[in-house]
Amino acid sequence: MYDVNTKRIDQVLEHMSRMLDLLDKLSERGAKAVLADEVAVAAMERALHLSIEGIVDVGNALIDGFIMRDPGSYSDIVEILRDEQVITDEQAVILTRVTDFRKHLVNDYTSVPVNEMYSLVEEATGTIRQFEPQVRAFLKKELF
Repeated sequence: MYDVNTKRIDQVLEHMSRMLDLLDKLSERGAKAVLADEVAVAAMERALHLSIEGIVDVGNALIDGFIMRDPGSYSDIVEILRDEQVITDEQAVILTRVTDFRKHLVNDYTSVPVNEMYSLVEEATGTIRQFEPQVRAFLKKELF
């Protein structure tokens, strides 16, 4: 039997949903308004960062719990989830771009490319939203 921390996965997915709601609210304001407001930019950075951490944390929980191959990088986590059919090939392409952006938010945080971040949020939020139902469907299939 697998040892998957579904309680932690649920907590992270719920938090990701709140962060995605915040990203949607910010996006509704439009690029010009968001990028001109340093508080909105900081909120977008934080919400995107926590969404990325959620993808990574849930991915690692699935990888550990189902004894999948060990990832060598953040993008490798996405690749493993694709290989194990947790997410689709199309979702993996977008989620890899999202997890790759983590470097800007964590290592290069003094010079985050905000225009690129805004565009990524616009493009990727829908795919990030699909992550939760994909994970839940995988858990249901594998555990129940």
